Amino acid sequence: MAKVVEESGIPVALITALTTLARDVGAPRIVQGVRIPHPCGNPTLPPDGDRAIRRRIVLMALKALQTLVIEPTSFVDPDVLM
Repeated sequence: MAKVVEESGIPVALITALTTLARDVGAPRIVQGVRIPHPCGNPTLPPDGDRAIRRRIVLMALKALQTLVIEPTSFVDPDVLM
């Protein structure tokens, strides 16, 4: 779906823990998520820690949206991957 929306002229950043699959299907901007059931956070952390991870992922997605890409491109914040 991200690929189709992007082709219509709307930039898309897909946040997922399944980056290989996203690349295989041609998603344009792939933002590394944390885990499959919780790609945008880590509920096992204290609330402040989870909030910080969520914020970093959203900021990375915003950076991805501002980046011109020609082929599937991954965006990873190493501090998000624990």
